[in-house]
Amino acid sequence: MATKSDGDFEEWLQNVVDYYSNLSDVERNLTIDCIIACSGSSQLLHLHSQTKALLHRDFLKLLPAELREHLLSYLDGKSLLTCCCVSKTWNQVICSSSRVWQQACLRSGLVICKYLDNIDAKYWKSFYVEMARRRHQMITQKCFNSKTYDRNLRRVTAVHYYKSKVATASDSKIIQIWDCAKDQCLITIRTDASIASIKFDDNIIIASSYLGHMVSWDAVSGERLAEYMRHGGAVFTFDYSQDLNVVISGAADCRIKIWALSNGFLYKTLTDHNWWVLKVMLTPYPAEKGSKQQNRHLIFSMDKTTVVVRLMSFVAETITPEGLYMTTLYSILLGRSDDICLFTPGLHFDGDFLYFPKESFDNRGCAVLCKWDVKRKCMISEMELNLKVKALLGVGKKYLVVLTPWQDKTTPNFIVMDKESKEKVALWHLPPSKPSTPDCAQLCLGEKDWLDGLDGNNDQGVLLTAATDDNSVYVLKWSPRSNGAVT
Repeated sequence: MATKSDGDFEEWLQNVVDYYSNLSDVERNLTIDCIIACSGSSQLLHLHSQTKALLHRDFLKLLPAELREHLLSYLDGKSLLTCCCVSKTWNQVICSSSRVWQQACLRSGLVICKYLDNIDAKYWKSFYVEMARRRHQMITQKCFNSKTYDRNLRRVTAVHYYKSKVATASDSKIIQIWDCAKDQCLITIRTDASIASIKFDDNIIIASSYLGHMVSWDAVSGERLAEYMRHGGAVFTFDYSQDLNVVISGAADCRIKIWALSNGFLYKTLTDHNWWVLKVMLTPYPAEKGSKQQNRHLIFSMDKTTVVVRLMSFVAETITPEGLYMTTLYSILLGRSDDICLFTPGLHFDGDFLYFPKESFDNRGCAVLCKWDVKRKCMISEMELNLKVKALLGVGKKYLVVLTPWQDKTTPNFIVMDKESKEKVALWHLPPSKPSTPDCAQLCLGEKDWLDGLDGNNDQGVLLTAATDDNSVYVLKWSPRSNGAVT
């Protein structure tokens, strides 16, 4: 029998290919079935090896580096860790991209310091893993520790935190500043009346009383500096600025007074509130550097039904009553004035937006977090928290902190929530604490940087100070991480 030459075979094969390419899908499948049926083991093994290479291609390895990195940047950290287990190639590719792990950190709400942008991928992967472990500790209540200080005093009425120090005031008419790290009393001051609210910094201590006046002392020597006389009712709230030499107070006489910080001189009295003034805040006007509005300040004041926004500035370099410029910009209505249960403590400003809680009319008893644009004078959002809130303690770019009513010894009432997802990311049980003022002066959040997101260094120090019902002071702190801080 004559055998076909190589040229004849190539011509025959080309004719078969041309004919096969013109067949329909059904005819092509039938042709393949026939060829498989008449093939031997050697041909079947060859066919398997060829199809395996075609069907199981490593697309991640074949993609260009830029496209591969862009694709992986859409995955969260948990998915990236899973992908690292697929193969050595995938593990090598994923673990070599710092941008991929930076994106995973940002998706998890972690803060990336700009000066660390050029750190290699190994750092960012370990940073993500470490902080993911920290987040898990937060929700499982293994991230914090507490200490109770019994000062042998009568009812503690007010607390304030500043740079690892806590100020406490009690019905014993005693103010004390404590170093939380050393558990040491730094200064003790005797007062003339029970204190309603207290604030301090490195230079000055200011306290307001239920009798309607305020007093300031030197924070180092304890020397009495000035007295601010007086309101016609308890002074529940105040704020101050040493740069402006100004103290602003709000009281149960429905008045706001503006004083000279240094000598207690009364600049101005505002009388446009119809209810007790429960909160005042003094903050720089949100303006760009170099703007004419940079030296202006906003004053926020709150009663149980309304938040009032005012603009304050001094027209001359020398601060005098004649040079004080004050105008009311607008008011924000919280709810009906005839409903006593509407007010929920908490007013916070982040430089652009004002946050405050109010009761939900649709979900009675639960709170709504309101986000107000100060410049545009409009409500941005009203987020249902689906919680009964006793006080809104803090709001940041990433997290918010609320205290819910005390139920029992096992139910957490200190709750940290993700602002976007409303997920509860941290829980803790605080002992019972009755409000000493309508704005809860017996509670004070400690370090606040972590509210904008964890950065590997801000999960330390004091988280909260609270005066409890048993006349003691409760301090909640971050527990040290077992492997140490990310450096």
